[in-house]
Amino acid sequence: MISSLAWVPRGVADPNPKRYEISSTERELLEMMEKQGGDMAELESKLMAKLDKKEKIVLPKVENTLPADLRMDEYSSDEEDVADLLMAGDETDPGDEEEQEDDPADEASKEDESGASVSDDEDDDLSDVPDTREFDALNVEGLEAMRFADSGMTGGMYATTDDDENSDTEDIELKEDDAILVVAKTEEDFASLEVHVYDQVTGNLFVHHDIPLPSYPLCLAHGQVATGGRTGNFCAVGTFSPGIEIWNLDIMNALEPTCVLGGEDTSAADDLLKLQMLKAAAGKQPEKRRKPLPSGLRPGSHEEAVMSLSWNTIHRQVLASGSADKTVKLWDVTRESGNINERCDSATFSHHRDKVQCVAWHPSEGTLLATGSFDRTVALLDARTNGENLKSIKLPSDCEAIAWDPFHSEYLTVLSEDGSMSCWDVRSFQSSSPLWTHIVNEYGGVTNLAYNHKVPGMMATCSRDATVSLWNAYAQNNAPAANISPRLITTKDMCVGKLFALSFYPSTPWLLGCGGSGNQLALWDMSSEESLQAAFDPERSGGATEESTPTNSQEDFEAMMKKDTTVEKARTDQSTANSKKKKGKGKKKAHRAGH
Repeated sequence: MISSLAWVPRGVADPNPKRYEISSTERELLEMMEKQGGDMAELESKLMAKLDKKEKIVLPKVENTLPADLRMDEYSSDEEDVADLLMAGDETDPGDEEEQEDDPADEASKEDESGASVSDDEDDDLSDVPDTREFDALNVEGLEAMRFADSGMTGGMYATTDDDENSDTEDIELKEDDAILVVAKTEEDFASLEVHVYDQVTGNLFVHHDIPLPSYPLCLAHGQVATGGRTGNFCAVGTFSPGIEIWNLDIMNALEPTCVLGGEDTSAADDLLKLQMLKAAAGKQPEKRRKPLPSGLRPGSHEEAVMSLSWNTIHRQVLASGSADKTVKLWDVTRESGNINERCDSATFSHHRDKVQCVAWHPSEGTLLATGSFDRTVALLDARTNGENLKSIKLPSDCEAIAWDPFHSEYLTVLSEDGSMSCWDVRSFQSSSPLWTHIVNEYGGVTNLAYNHKVPGMMATCSRDATVSLWNAYAQNNAPAANISPRLITTKDMCVGKLFALSFYPSTPWLLGCGGSGNQLALWDMSSEESLQAAFDPERSGGATEESTPTNSQEDFEAMMKKDTTVEKARTDQSTANSKKKKGKGKKKAHRAGH
């Protein structure tokens, strides 16, 4: 199943990705060996002492109730012991023992002419016998005549050339027009990150490389900053584990993430790995450690699964996460040092009463964060405060997805579990009603929504019926209007099962990717569909797709967040009073009509 996906913007990925990179554990071991002056014995003793000092967790002993012949863990790996175990209990006939007595004729056959005994188990010694086998040179001319060899190469197709290396290099290299998409995929018990490459010229789609994951992935977020302020091509992964892994997508054979935010305390396992690597470098056999290693969560870590991630596009080192432990955390990835005694989170918000399903940073205001939860609320908070200036709205059902309008960033679109979609103006976020509300599917089943960052007003939703629907969210004046729902343009069956993930390619227009239960990635390239493009005003979208950029909000968001709440309360009270008057008039008219 494909649970999430994320596009890599054009120009971010390394055109020549590396095959391997020294892990942080190996790097630390090399630094320790350098400081120790090459004294591996002393370094080994220090690592052993460090492991022995750690508190051990004694696991409860489970009584083995299996019969003796089924206790596979008690079998010996020695071949002789296994043979004795298999032959145990077999009764032999005394007559068979007489037949197995040595025959004098056989004993005589084992003696050579000089009377020396020859063992059947010993092979003939052919070291002094010359090798008379001759190998004829390859008839290249004959092979060329039959078109089995290339006359332009010495030795033809059987000679050693660099063609294989060149072909591998061509497959690894990334072109400027390649669209790169990262997919979180789970197949049976195997979870991985798959880096797909789509050639927009030829339409070829293939898996460039994959990264194994230790746990089931739930969400992804692409970023360009990692530990120590290093820039590159990184992907944050949220799983059923409480830790957030950040992987370098430019490393094809990555063995471990660049860093882990929170999660389990793995310091003891890292020390044990260093000890085993040190013994392997010294030519020693690593010892098996049967005692359990200590475990626990790092300070400041999530306590349950990480369900949502959002990387800040303004402050690129900041990552937001929502978890099943009902909290929202902010992380500064540049401060991650791997020290288990330091808190790894920068801030924690506990304003929700249920699992946090989605988080989304504002596209232009780097301190404004929207969060949605299964407690049927969507909240808007200022990350500079401790949740004091918090605004929230109530939804008819659980929140499934949220998205900011990239061209009018004062509008936030919310998708609910009951199939309804609503748009809210965050300048009056606590008002009693949204800007507009539309039922996408009256039976529910709508799972995700996304805006196109190149085509104004273009919005897409996906659902469990394997279809993707395209909407024009701008009814008039190139912006959402009050009480005017978005127009449905078209619906397409993607034929990859129930859909859970959806996203537009941010670098070019008319390209959309989605995936779900079918375990296959589906792309919708709309660049040749002129009738579909005409639905979004070809003059406006055609001129704006490559050059125009989303506009910022007309009102200062900082001033909006500091707005006096008494004004909002007065507006709410006035609207409530007006609605009561209207309801009273309606009842009075109905009463008169009854008479």
